Amino acid sequence: MSNFGKERRQFFRHPISVPIRLRVATHERLLTSSSSDISLGGLNFSWSKKLPKGTLIDITIPVKERFFDVKAKVVYSKEDKKTARFRTGVSFTDFPSAFKARLAEEVLQILEYRKMISRELGHEVSEEEAASKWVRDYASRFPAVN
Repeated sequence: MSNFGKERRQFFRHPISVPIRLRVATHERLLTSSSSDISLGGLNFSWSKKLPKGTLIDITIPVKERFFDVKAKVVYSKEDKKTARFRTGVSFTDFPSAFKARLAEEVLQILEYRKMISRELGHEVSEEEAASKWVRDYASRFPAVN
């Protein structure tokens, strides 16, 4: 039986582009990048250098006035020949980090949903109204955090 087209990851990845801040555990400097997708288990971002597998990273996901700080470790770092950058995948190292990333992801989804329904309705929809509609219509599609 062929596995072609089947998802091999444990967690479904949601495409989401958001600026992130990260600090490699062995460095003092805070660096920036942008995520390309996120899941309950980790996230993916573009990086200028290859990061060794197992490298510990502190990541901050800014969402509006809040900052979601998570701990992760590098699972892979593969060169993208087109951009000369490295697609880097990390997994969250603990439950609180996975939970915070999940919250950040849902808040970002709600903010995008708010923009979409405001355009469709022709008027600004409040964050509270958008959140209520989003939770009613989409929250059940997100896997439970165990």
